[in-house]
Amino acid sequence: MEDYNLSKKDLYSNYFHFTDGKNLESIAQKGLIPNIGCNAKNIEKTKKIFFVEGLDNLLILFDCWINALYYIPVIPFIYKLGAFFLRQKWFPNAIGDSYFKVLKVSKLHQKRAFKKLDKILDNGILLNLKLQENIDFKYDDQDEIKSCGYIKSHLEVCGYSEKYSDLNSNIMDKWNMHTFTNHIINSKKIMICCLDNGSSNLRVIFNYCLENTKIDIKNICPELYAYLNYKKLKFDKIV
Repeated sequence: MEDYNLSKKDLYSNYFHFTDGKNLESIAQKGLIPNIGCNAKNIEKTKKIFFVEGLDNLLILFDCWINALYYIPVIPFIYKLGAFFLRQKWFPNAIGDSYFKVLKVSKLHQKRAFKKLDKILDNGILLNLKLQENIDFKYDDQDEIKSCGYIKSHLEVCGYSEKYSDLNSNIMDKWNMHTFTNHIINSKKIMICCLDNGSSNLRVIFNYCLENTKIDIKNICPELYAYLNYKKLKFDKIV
């Protein structure tokens, strides 16, 4: 696969997908294979490939991930039960709200979420996807999580902040886009993102995004902002 040099225009355009660097050889041979991620197995029902439009939405995606990771139980069975009950109209919302409130203030869960993001950034790479609307995806496709029947406050727990998600619509947002179900992205449509200095490490690209974004990180992405403070990372545009 060829390299793709990132520039400031990529903050708002083009399609990007991140993955662990160890997957690169397989992707070069087989392309990107649709799957259901481990954090979505009890919510998503169909296999897809997720991506974002523009690097600004990559930052928003990380904010969502941190937020969602606060609340995912360590024990998979408990996660499965919770995902099921919260979809049921008869289940008391107060029980879910109390559980989420406890976890939200848990420093242990926060640090666990931050460490998972660390692992993603340190081991990951970013891929540029040459996708075509109506061939690989469509903008008005439905978001499965939005369509599950969760109440608004529980969608927000899943990371769907009103500051970057349309919670009045089941249509996918640009920070959480996906291909058609079971649609493989051929390796010919994939390029490895890198910067002018030749680095393709996701953390280096993440820092580039932070330095060039016009997003008010503190206001729009508060969980990502908390992570940056935890890591003692300071950028003029976010402090």
